Amino acid sequence: MRKVLTAAMAALLATTTLGFAQPVTLKLAHFWPMGAGPHKDFTVNWTDEVTECSGGEITFEFYTAGTQLGNVTKLEDVLRAGLVDIAHGLNHLPRNRFTTATIMDTPLLAKSAYANSMTLWALFEEGLISKPYDGIKVLALHAHNAGLIHTKEKAVKAPGDLEGMRIRAPSPAAAMMLEELGAVPVGVPPGDTYEVISKGTADGTIFPWEGVAAFKLAEILDHSSDLKLNAASFWFAMNENKYNSLSDSQRKCIDDASGEKLVKQTGAYWDTWDAPGLEQTKAEGSEIFVPDEAQQAAWTEAMQPVIAKYHESLKGAGFDNVEETYARAQELVEKYQAEYEAQ
Repeated sequence: MRKVLTAAMAALLATTTLGFAQPVTLKLAHFWPMGAGPHKDFTVNWTDEVTECSGGEITFEFYTAGTQLGNVTKLEDVLRAGLVDIAHGLNHLPRNRFTTATIMDTPLLAKSAYANSMTLWALFEEGLISKPYDGIKVLALHAHNAGLIHTKEKAVKAPGDLEGMRIRAPSPAAAMMLEELGAVPVGVPPGDTYEVISKGTADGTIFPWEGVAAFKLAEILDHSSDLKLNAASFWFAMNENKYNSLSDSQRKCIDDASGEKLVKQTGAYWDTWDAPGLEQTKAEGSEIFVPDEAQQAAWTEAMQPVIAKYHESLKGAGFDNVEETYARAQELVEKYQAEYEAQ
């Protein structure tokens, strides 16, 4: 009888212990200022949802722009090393890490943030771009709305206008595009853009409208050219060991807030984040150039050698199925753009 009671008590104790997971505080790092939309909406909304789902068992500490752990070039390294538990970074920084996802950086491929982000997630789910993410728990992949060229003094309306200009390049694809058109790419992190333009080290930058607002660029820019040439893409991921250390219920809260659901949300987020940059630019009286059909055709023609050269560079970085992935990306982005326009 005593043995039966002891076994029953042990079983009850085990059940009770499993029922109450240990509270955990997760370190989350990204490179945006805390006042920027990607922090206020994407990060805070996601963490609030996870905390609420977990009944307060999961809380978060933030490491953002200006902190050592928020350095955009080191986010993958600190995540894999376990110095942070979750990170939100750029697929092209550092270079040759998440190369497969930078298929989305191909000039002229990008459309709306919704279409771009859903395309990336579908490519990941289909296994076409997933290999470089082995060893981390990917929570979302996404990309911004097709970007613009913003300049301080000289407007950019035709491909030849870039000749000799120094433009901050957000990605290797953008740098290649600028070089092909006779410009000089300036390679600095997003947070340094204001400084290099205001000091004259750069004549302009490539950003979606969100970047104009996030980094207060409207006050130093004179021209914006809405050419829709490119988009940069982002990863949002968790240290796999940390994820596996959580209880089943805690992991479910992470999963339920992530994946396709979160990817879909980023499309609407980017539309919201872009609005202040556009309004600030208008308020400053800067020129906003939107090409007509003939002007856009000139850019399309100028981009064809760039596209071919960029894809060759991806192959050189070990991306073997570039053509297959690009063809699939073209199909997907058209499909999701149609969804976006129908909403």
